[in-house]
Amino acid sequence: MKTIPRYLIRQLSVMSLYAMFALLALYSFFDIVAEAGSIGEGGYTAGKMAQYILLQIPDHAYQLMPLAVLIGSLLALSRLAANSELTVIKTSGMSTANLLAVFLAFGLIFATATALLGELAAPAANRYAENLKTTAKNGKISTGAEGLWIKEQNSIVNVREMLPDQTLR
Repeated sequence: MKTIPRYLIRQLSVMSLYAMFALLALYSFFDIVAEAGSIGEGGYTAGKMAQYILLQIPDHAYQLMPLAVLIGSLLALSRLAANSELTVIKTSGMSTANLLAVFLAFGLIFATATALLGELAAPAANRYAENLKTTAKNGKISTGAEGLWIKEQNSIVNVREMLPDQTLR
């Protein structure tokens, strides 16, 4: 890869990651505020809440990735334009088509990252987070091929499926 495309992708990526970090910090703060009232229910402590919120980050990142890339790209391009770097790049011989190809490559990189995050990391972390929270609040929960098993004090419940009318079997 040539120097200019690498420079552009790096600038776009850095600003997109900054935007992602800011959005994740904001969402995590909202999660802390929402979960703070649940501390003390059963065995749900501040440590469990912190684990739960950290495990929610991949799901939030998956949801916020397009917005972060949009904001980061706009910030990076406006900074490049303000410093006249885009003008220098265009006058150095890079055509608009080549510039668009670089932006497309950047978009494909983040689209692939979003797809991998949404298919691999986010569902597993979200499932583990919900199990952690429910177990801490209510008792023992286990999922497997036979459905969902819940143990509360002296009773054990097996939920095999949830029907469309919200009833459990």
